[in-house]
Amino acid sequence: METPPDTPAVKGCPVLESRNWHAWIDRMPGPGSKPTLNITGEVDLPTPGYSVSLTAGPADRAMPPGLRFRLEAKSPDGMVPQVVTPTEVRYREVTPYPRIREIIIGCGDTVLATIPDVTITE
Repeated sequence: METPPDTPAVKGCPVLESRNWHAWIDRMPGPGSKPTLNITGEVDLPTPGYSVSLTAGPADRAMPPGLRFRLEAKSPDGMVPQVVTPTEVRYREVTPYPRIREIIIGCGDTVLATIPDVTITE
């Protein structure tokens, strides 16, 4: 996983730093089970109370494909203390792809992380 060092908050993205990004496809057998893409990571935000989510974007045309995701952060309402707050990011969704080459996580105009090894659990 590559993360730009000391990523400053940029316009449209309040993330001060990001780390510990992992992605895997869960293909464990079981009744009604479907391949599920899981992504986890952690971001530092300027205040507590943000809600964060990952939104799936386009896949490239390579096989296996690379996928892009956009981190969306909604700021808290009202007054909050100005203290750097580590915040966990999680994504879980059924995927049509049997393998994924890489995941790119973007926020605003910057890439927060590239996850080159999307593992498969079976």
